[in-house]
Amino acid sequence: METYGLDLKDKKILVELELNSRRSNNQIAKKVNLSKEVVKYRIDRLLEKGVILRFNTIINYFKLGYSKYKLYLRFTNIDKNKLEEIGKYFNSHKNTEWVVLTTGRWDLITSFIVHNVNEFDDEIQFFLNQFSVFIQEKAVTTTLYLVHETRGFLSSENKAINRKIVYHTSKDKTEKIDKLDEEILKIITNNARTPITEIAKIAKTTPRIIQYHLKDLEKKKIILTYKSHLEPKAIGRIFCKLIIYLSNPTEKRLNSFIGYCSKIPGVVWPQRVMGAWDFELDLELNDYDEFQKIILEIKEKYSDIIKNHEFCIVSKEFKLDFFPECYKTL
Repeated sequence: METYGLDLKDKKILVELELNSRRSNNQIAKKVNLSKEVVKYRIDRLLEKGVILRFNTIINYFKLGYSKYKLYLRFTNIDKNKLEEIGKYFNSHKNTEWVVLTTGRWDLITSFIVHNVNEFDDEIQFFLNQFSVFIQEKAVTTTLYLVHETRGFLSSENKAINRKIVYHTSKDKTEKIDKLDEEILKIITNNARTPITEIAKIAKTTPRIIQYHLKDLEKKKIILTYKSHLEPKAIGRIFCKLIIYLSNPTEKRLNSFIGYCSKIPGVVWPQRVMGAWDFELDLELNDYDEFQKIILEIKEKYSDIIKNHEFCIVSKEFKLDFFPECYKTL
């Protein structure tokens, strides 16, 4: 993939989209001291060049009674066509959130947003009935705590981003939503910049009602924030996942470990999980050497609680949908 060189103006615009991608071109223009026409031109160009894939609404599905389970697969006796077929199978599934091919410890990772473990098990059993002959190994985790970090590498050398911590956890209190709320979430999950008038048209109601429901969803922290989803390869970066096994740390030591990992430059999704291992760290980095350096520094600083680690690098992303059955980019 041909890489695109971000200049300072691009980075300033991307920072504003990181903090709130529903901001209008005019609002962004005032923040970055550019005209709204220039902002529109540059956003359109970043979309055209594949730097921005879509504008995501970050939804706290835990508050809606959902759980998140991840399935990790290592294959055997499989060719590229079959691997692509399996990736497309998960991509078309209504309850999958994230589907990627990777190199390293695992060949494919997919996450499901479901109501309970039995629903997840039903989906896995159905998959195994079709593809079990190709599966050498599998592992399962459930997400306890997930953070959406602000991309620090977009900041200039002299000015750091005002870091915005956005997280959700399986402990969050559940909230009830109605059919219109659900429709709004489906519309804006992959289209955070969709105008209220357009949302109203699709949902067959008025802009005033949509505005009210959006504010209510934000107030209840069902909608956490609005961000842009970038393609790391398009700007010469790689997406890495570090999997960490911990050895019964104290609460104080665990919190120190999580806090340290969350502030590492390049981190996008630090998350606590329960299952085969204990913690995952997703990063967008310049290259493998930077990834290796980060691994060594973490192991050195927390050698007393890290029992083992594994890693993989994402080679292809099929899907990233933060809400079940949401609509594709309009």
